[in-house]
Amino acid sequence: MEIRHLRYFVAVAEEAGFARAAERVAMATSPLSRRVRDLEQELGTPLFVRDYHHVSLTEAGRALLPEARAILERFDALPELVPRAAGSAVVVIGTAPEVSPDLRARFLDLMRVRCPGLLVRQRPASTGPLVRGVTNGEVDLAFVHGSIEDRRLESVLVEIQPVRVVVAKGIGFDGRESVGLAELAHLPYTFLKAAAAPFVVQSSETLLRRHGVMGRAPVSGSHADLVPRVSAGEAFTICGARFGATRNVFLNEPVLFLEFEHDRIRLHTNAVWRPGRDRALHGLPRLVRSLST
Repeated sequence: MEIRHLRYFVAVAEEAGFARAAERVAMATSPLSRRVRDLEQELGTPLFVRDYHHVSLTEAGRALLPEARAILERFDALPELVPRAAGSAVVVIGTAPEVSPDLRARFLDLMRVRCPGLLVRQRPASTGPLVRGVTNGEVDLAFVHGSIEDRRLESVLVEIQPVRVVVAKGIGFDGRESVGLAELAHLPYTFLKAAAAPFVVQSSETLLRRHGVMGRAPVSGSHADLVPRVSAGEAFTICGARFGATRNVFLNEPVLFLEFEHDRIRLHTNAVWRPGRDRALHGLPRLVRSLST
């Protein structure tokens, strides 16, 4: 087993499919699938259930995923030891799942131009863990979702994305372009548990209750775990209109992406950091302000 096998496994698990994971790790789909099968063979158990349109984790895969993430995080941290010993600077940049590829690319391009020699260690994670990482100093700056109310932190709005309601085809909304939330009151709302994105969940709660949507069906796994409930017509969820991990897992599923009929709802992405850490931040707050919307 090599570290790359764990990296491939985590990519497929988080992207809920081999095609999107292949794009993420910059390789073709077929060799990626073979490498994952090599890992399964070495471990002696399947890690994924492979359906035609969807890939989901087996029980063994769910058990391995957090351990694999932890191993990769420790492995990726190793290069930081050498630059610091040599006097170079390393910054840890966190990115939540619904941040657009365009925002990430623009930020990294700016860093290359304005902060040459500054080494970046990226940390993909949900909003909750990233905000805690910024607070305790493990993450220098993070792109997260929702409003940041912690007075110890500073933030700037850098991206706004419309959102869509995701419902199954064949349950009464086919042919529609929009839906009122009150029409969904008979369905529970399914979402990742609040710890993943507490600020988004809080604002969603207010909206849903206002329209009489009282049922909740949270999941504790990855974004892919939302798919079976929604595509079977057992629940609905909300995702970004143009990009994001939640949207991606539904792209080839029998679902509809509908606009909100009466509400202008947007997903806000903020860059967040802890002020007073000027030396550690290396001018990054000034950099992200140039990205603000």
